[in-house]
Amino acid sequence: MKNLLEVEFLHKLKEYGFEILTFKQLFKNIDLNTHFMTKAHRIKFYHILYFTKALDYHFIDFKKYKIENNCMIFLSKEQIHSFSKTANYEGYIILFTDEFLKRNILNLNNSIFNILLKPSILYNCKIDYKPIFKQLLDDYKSQYICKEKINSTLFNYIVLKASEDFNKQNKNTINDKYLKTFHDFKSILHENYYKNRNVTYYSNLLNISSKHLNTICKQITNQTAKQVITSYIILEAKRRLVSNNNPIKQISYELGFIETTNFIKFFKKYTNISPSKFKEKNL
Repeated sequence: MKNLLEVEFLHKLKEYGFEILTFKQLFKNIDLNTHFMTKAHRIKFYHILYFTKALDYHFIDFKKYKIENNCMIFLSKEQIHSFSKTANYEGYIILFTDEFLKRNILNLNNSIFNILLKPSILYNCKIDYKPIFKQLLDDYKSQYICKEKINSTLFNYIVLKASEDFNKQNKNTINDKYLKTFHDFKSILHENYYKNRNVTYYSNLLNISSKHLNTICKQITNQTAKQVITSYIILEAKRRLVSNNNPIKQISYELGFIETTNFIKFFKKYTNISPSKFKEKNL
């Protein structure tokens, strides 16, 4: 069932770049006690989870988050997540690719998917999104020639409105220029974290000073640029440890550590647990 479900999603995503369904459809005819969706798994495309009714938890990047009525979670590709085995909720899930996001979001630099090290969770949504998600699902199943344009309009409304509410909820008043630079930093870090862990390396690529990059990171994440880089490497290490069967020696090499012992010391310094113990604990 795992392979069938993944192939079905990937086929539709490759064809259209977008898919929406209800949680009821998602969990139909599967055993949540044994299915891969209730185990930590790495996603290769973006998710929006909208809970119309909920009293449960969702697990994202090794942390447990409470979910409740009228709550929305935004997940970026490459994150690790899993559903609760009780699945005590109703609502919708939207899956979409990077290409669909770039093609359809009006202001990508200021989107809710720009959070680097944690998921964006919107609690107690100010408006009732249920009719919008229902309309989006109905239009998605339609045979309209201009289906993507119709879906894009509703999709943009959901993402941009939720982004605005999320920023208000989290008292985010950061200017667009800082957000754009941080978005660029995020992209460069994602491509180069295994090559270089030096702040100056990234500030040079961004054509700004290390001090200015620190200011931006502090404004957005409350961490220095160095802490952001370190946190990202640790998070990526955790993801790799649980999402594949590669030996720790290979994972350490993939993360840019020539000596495995240096990786083990680095990982233990920031997590207080060895990579092998972490892997054992989270499988």
